Amino acid sequence: VIASACGISAIDKSKSIFRKDNKTADVLVVGMGLPKKGMGWYHLTQLLEMPQANVIGVVEPFFLNSDLCKSPPQEFTDFVEASSSVPFYKSIDELEEFPNDTLCLIAGRTSDNPKFFEQCVKKGAKVIFLEKPGAPSVAKLEEMKKLADSKGVKVYLGYNKNVTPYVQKALKLSNKTKGSHVLFRHNNSYKVEDLPECFARNSEGMLKNMAIHELALLVSFFDVTTETIESFVIDRKNSEKLTIDPGKWLPSAKSAIFQDFSRIKFTVTTKSKKSVSVMADRCGGNISYAAVLGPDGAEVGKFEFPDPADIEKVNAQVKADRDMMPYFFVQSDDYWTLKTLVIDSMINGKVAAGVATIDVGIEALKLAEYGTAECMKAVH
Repeated sequence: VIASACGISAIDKSKSIFRKDNKTADVLVVGMGLPKKGMGWYHLTQLLEMPQANVIGVVEPFFLNSDLCKSPPQEFTDFVEASSSVPFYKSIDELEEFPNDTLCLIAGRTSDNPKFFEQCVKKGAKVIFLEKPGAPSVAKLEEMKKLADSKGVKVYLGYNKNVTPYVQKALKLSNKTKGSHVLFRHNNSYKVEDLPECFARNSEGMLKNMAIHELALLVSFFDVTTETIESFVIDRKNSEKLTIDPGKWLPSAKSAIFQDFSRIKFTVTTKSKKSVSVMADRCGGNISYAAVLGPDGAEVGKFEFPDPADIEKVNAQVKADRDMMPYFFVQSDDYWTLKTLVIDSMINGKVAAGVATIDVGIEALKLAEYGTAECMKAVH
């Protein structure tokens, strides 16, 4: 999966819209982004390798819209031109109503996702896979849930860590260790000079973007919600807030200067005395982990992602392709698993077991809004 997806330069026509059988699900990708950078692009490369996925088109509302993007990057233009077997659109409005049951995978900018979501529902989508956090606010995501419920549309969010093995191993050990405490550390490998582009592309902020994966884990496995929190303690020594000018990367912003965290660490304790810690670091490297601590604070176990058996392979892949976002190499199998579970559930008419629903997404986003306000006040 990793090698073929990351080496793709054009779409394989044998895996395009012309593949038809009774065990496939029609899939529309909304929000491709740049090759080797955009989450939508990576989802697309994997979907085209999945025998049960029938990609019916790709909507790219920014780079294909000349009013918004006068001169698309060459790597984007080259990819589209080399991928003639799959139709590309600048707007969902260009499509007819879906003739078959269709999964819409929405990976646009968070601020645009509610509009894309509504358009997909109107076109007749039966299942929607939303990249996290799904919407810029709790209120928006709750509106989207209400619309989906009224039309019988199932909605899942792309929280890949809900299914990743290193998390499951840590949870298993924690459950066996009386008085244990889990620390989730989420690292990305951005260079400091790349943070303006990162902040612009993920302008919803650290907790609504990168750390939202861990917040979904807190909701799913630790019963953490804004209503159950007793204390939320920020580790200032391991947190950093930056003021950055995203410049050309966010031309539509009313104010080009904004603040976000390059790293953040906090500990949440619930009213039932469950305690769990999260750290996220944009420039922390390629290895994330979950550490289980005993009652005395000593480490009982540590589960890395990727694990030592895979890190040599990942390092070689990163070295061989410096343009690829390293987390695509690191998280490839989890992305594949999530989409497999959702697509298979659609084909079989069942619920995608273990995949975060929009209800989990709403609670995680509530935590993100709460946590952002607390962190902004505490970190200077």
